[in-house]
Amino acid sequence: MSNIFTKSLSGNDADYSHDGGVIAAIFIALLSFIFTCCINGFASTGPNKIFRQSTARISDENPTEFTPAGPTFSLWGLIYSWQLAFLAYSIVNIWRTTSIGYLYNHPYTLHVAIFVLFIVNMLLNALWLFLWDRLKFGLSTIVIYAMLATIVAATVLDHVFLWNNRWDYIQLDKTSDIWIMRFIVLNGHAVYSAWLLVAASLNFTIWLKKKLPLNGEGWATTISLIFVAIGICVYWILENFVFPSQMAYTWSPWLVWLVALIGILAKHWRLLKEKSLNQILIVIISVLCVILFSVKIILFAVRYTRQEIPTGDHPAGF
Repeated sequence: MSNIFTKSLSGNDADYSHDGGVIAAIFIALLSFIFTCCINGFASTGPNKIFRQSTARISDENPTEFTPAGPTFSLWGLIYSWQLAFLAYSIVNIWRTTSIGYLYNHPYTLHVAIFVLFIVNMLLNALWLFLWDRLKFGLSTIVIYAMLATIVAATVLDHVFLWNNRWDYIQLDKTSDIWIMRFIVLNGHAVYSAWLLVAASLNFTIWLKKKLPLNGEGWATTISLIFVAIGICVYWILENFVFPSQMAYTWSPWLVWLVALIGILAKHWRLLKEKSLNQILIVIISVLCVILFSVKIILFAVRYTRQEIPTGDHPAGF
C-alpha cells in the first residue's frame, strides 16, 4: 500500500495492479468470520467438548430485568447474515474494474483498517464466548465492550470513507455502489453496533447484579437502561444534527433497539403489571425511541424534499 490512509491517482492514470495487503485482509476477515460462526455454533449447542453449557442456558440461569425474550436473540442471525453480505461484496470487488483500476482499490472506500477492526471484533467475539461459558462475567463485560468499540470504529470509517469518495463513484459510473455500500456495509455494521450496545449492557447488568447486595439488584438494570438510553440519544443527535448527510440512510439501529425493547417488555410483562420501576423505565425508553425515530423520519422527508441530503437523483448529495 502506497499510503495507509488514502489512495489516489494523478490525472487519468489507470492502475490495474492488485494490493496484496488489502486482499489478504479481506480473506483473513472472511476466515475470522467463519471461525467465529463455528465457535458460536458450538457455544449455542453446548455442553460439548469445547463448551460446558449453552450460552442461552447461562443467560437463563442469570436472570435480570434487562434480559429480553429468547426470540429476540435471533437478531444474531440477521446480524451475521449482514456481515456475510459485507464480506461477499468486498470479495466480489477484487475482480470488478473501473476505468482507473480495480474497484476495491479505486476508490479506496473499504479501507484495510475496516477489515482489521472487523478481524479483531470476530476474535473478541470468540473470546467472549469462552469467558461467558466459564462465567467470567467481569472479563466478558470488558471484552464485549471492546467488541462494541471495534465495530463502532469500523462503522465510523465506513461513513467517512464513503462520504469522502462518493464523487469518485459518480465519475467512474458506479453510482449504484454508493447505494450498495449504504445498505450492505454502513447499515450492516451499524446494526451490529446497535445490538452490541444492548448485549454489552446486558452482560454488564449480570456482572453488576452479582456485585450488589440483594436489595440493590434492581439498580444493575436501572444503570444499564440509562446507558442504553444515553447511547440512543447520542446516536440520534449525531445522525440528525451532526452528520445528517453522511448518516441519512443508516436506519438499521432503530430496528434493533425497538425489537430489543419490545423483547424485554414481552419477557417481563408481569413485572410491568406490578408497576416495576425498571419495566416502567423500559416503557419510557421505548416511547422515546418511537418519538425519536418519528422525528428522524420527518427530518429525513423534509431534507430529502429540499435536497439537503443525498437523494435518488443526487446520490452523492451536494
